[in-house]
Amino acid sequence: MSTHSSTTDRPIRLARKNTQGIIAGLDMWNLITLAAAAGIAIVSINRWGFPAFFVSMPIWLTLAIAGLAQYHGVAFPRIATQWVSLHVRRVLGGTTTRFRPERPQIAGTLNLPGRLASIQVWDADGQAVAYNPFSKTMSITAELEVQGFLMLEMPERNELARNWGQVLAGFTQRDGISRVSLQERTVPTTILPARQFYAETVTRRGLDPESAVARNYGEVLDQSESFAVSHKNYVTLTFDLVKLQGQIKNLGGGKAGILALARIETANVTDALRSARFDVRKWLSVREWAALGRTAFDPEYLSATQSRLQNDAGVDLAAIGPMALDEPAGKNGIVRSDSGWHSTMWIHEWPRTETHVGFIEPLVFARHPNSGEAVTHIFSLVLTPVKTRSALKRIDDEKRTWRTNQRVKAKRNQQDSAADNADWDALIDQEQSIVAGEGEYRYGAYLTVSATSEEKLNSSLAGMRNALTRAGMEPQILYCQQAEALMVNALPLGQGMK
Repeated sequence: MSTHSSTTDRPIRLARKNTQGIIAGLDMWNLITLAAAAGIAIVSINRWGFPAFFVSMPIWLTLAIAGLAQYHGVAFPRIATQWVSLHVRRVLGGTTTRFRPERPQIAGTLNLPGRLASIQVWDADGQAVAYNPFSKTMSITAELEVQGFLMLEMPERNELARNWGQVLAGFTQRDGISRVSLQERTVPTTILPARQFYAETVTRRGLDPESAVARNYGEVLDQSESFAVSHKNYVTLTFDLVKLQGQIKNLGGGKAGILALARIETANVTDALRSARFDVRKWLSVREWAALGRTAFDPEYLSATQSRLQNDAGVDLAAIGPMALDEPAGKNGIVRSDSGWHSTMWIHEWPRTETHVGFIEPLVFARHPNSGEAVTHIFSLVLTPVKTRSALKRIDDEKRTWRTNQRVKAKRNQQDSAADNADWDALIDQEQSIVAGEGEYRYGAYLTVSATSEEKLNSSLAGMRNALTRAGMEPQILYCQQAEALMVNALPLGQGMK
């Protein structure tokens, strides 16, 4: 990402998605498929002659065409592989999950499908520490205080964005941080605190609850209930415990060393955020951490969770997962869990022109096109830090690929395209930003839209697509991967989709 300073506005240009591929715009999936097609054709003609060559033509020609095809920049062979994988899992019963409460459960496991069941969540002085035994990582999650950011004047927004960029740049220079995940959750909420305050005020002042003013105020509260919305922001830091093995050993080793490391990193991150004028509202407890997953899987459970206060806040860790999880046949872009219907999208295109800080505002405040209600959603940005040396090496490699593609086009007498020139300009911008001291991240953004019925989900998706269009972002539904994608967004583990 490159930036340009201004006293009142600070337009930003997000890194352009590279279209050069490995060669001629083709990625590894395309090249492997083309190699397979060429291999079948060559073996056929060399081993059995021209008759076998023509007999095998439907096979290698189909592979060759598929190897050249792409959809929204994604290789068609990859899409086909995901489709086949989904249907194999469906035949084997892997697309339907049911949790049996009375079935014996292995100690230390969670009510989650697949490998996620092995995630261990520990308590470190009231803070949740999620340990993944497969990836050997530890994650901690904080709720951030960013009230009114989108209502600030543009210079204040720019200053906060600049501070935030410095914090992220600092993370790229630290060993052990494997991912930084930013998440915004918008869900319906309750105005129970307002009702309680009103009831206490009526009692304390001896007001007449049957007066015309009191009745009118009660009606206002009733009408406001359906429009009450909660916008919360979280940051999850995931640490590579293999790289931090020496430090963990010095802190006592094992689980005790990991928990001690979590306490140290919590203090470090809190100080870094405060120096950038961002307040940590709280580091999530085990119950609050579990509530994020529970309410994502079961939206109708939100009101029960939100009414719990202090020590009762959140849910027990045993109740984190869905009782049922289904990927409906014939609906590859939807997954159902308990009372929720979900569709997760990957943001494959960001604003192509210069935009401003806070450009995702339409997404945050997306509304149903008919009812005007807020769209329940989870938006996650998963960032993987890249060391400066690795980032510069990656840019050099992509420059060589760009030059190779240009030589190939020159031999074919093809003219340069605007897209090719934009790719080169983007590489130069990225190189200048890194040399200037800005950090680099590989990032992926995922957006889960949820509703309590399939009809409401379709309406929510229409409203969200309108919002994304206004923000200059293009989504792509993660077909045949909905269950995995839901887990990425619902659980604050800092996961991505590789």
